[in-house]
Amino acid sequence: MTSSPRRAIIDIGSNSIRLVVYGGPRNAPVPLYDDKITASLGRGVVLDGRIDAESMALALKALRRFAALLRLLDGAKVRVVATAAVRDAANGAEFLAAVRGLGLPVELLSGEDEARASAWGVIAAHPGARGIVADLGGGSLELALIDQGGVGNCVSLPFGVMRVAGIRAGGRGRLRKALREALTPLDWLGQARGQRLYLVGGAWRALDRARAHIDRAPALIPVPAEEARALKGRVRARGPARLAAIPGVSAARAAQLAHASALLSALVAELGPADVEVSGAGLREGLLVTPGKFST
Repeated sequence: MTSSPRRAIIDIGSNSIRLVVYGGPRNAPVPLYDDKITASLGRGVVLDGRIDAESMALALKALRRFAALLRLLDGAKVRVVATAAVRDAANGAEFLAAVRGLGLPVELLSGEDEARASAWGVIAAHPGARGIVADLGGGSLELALIDQGGVGNCVSLPFGVMRVAGIRAGGRGRLRKALREALTPLDWLGQARGQRLYLVGGAWRALDRARAHIDRAPALIPVPAEEARALKGRVRARGPARLAAIPGVSAARAAQLAHASALLSALVAELGPADVEVSGAGLREGLLVTPGKFST
């Protein structure tokens, strides 16, 4: 019997860049190697619309190392994707050209592509899932409607955790108002009212680790909608320093949790889910199970 081919995904996000190598069948992947660096490509994009020189240099250094590692995996299938920060940056094309110069076949995902892939990742990990998938990155928030038939409507919105920080700086209530204005035209969101809200992304996972630690409860379990909304106050009361002391929550993530919890509170209020669950699977797993451009 022949073994399943190894597949590798490099996910170039607004906060971090991650390489994961998978073995096993496509519908039940097993992570064999997982490596990431925090390049903060979205930092400069949020400030002045460009990837700053420091972040670009750090990203390309890491990607050069990832490319060298992948050359050791003879016969592995590789997919390299870039998301919101590169999509929105005025110098995004320059960055993509530099990545391709390293021999990496990078593709730029649209916001809808990103939302759809994350949604398929959730479906693969949660059979029978119904509701809304919310994938939070540094530069954008992707929403997708899912049910037993697959993935429905998708949208990408400028509410990444880096952008949320700027919106909240404008004053109390600004985030909820801005989110409501963005969601009001999306009448399809009403189809998922009273169902589950699935959360994808590193900031959500860190928030869930904080909740589990504070409550001495399991992580990655559904929590009632009102409990999810209450996390905003609990995170604020604990503060970044104490949050960073929680195992699995880095100082960088701890600094983002106030903004992530505020966005979650606003999302729950606007979408009206019955409960909320953080998914351990998302974009990368979705790219594995959906047709895509894997190269050899």
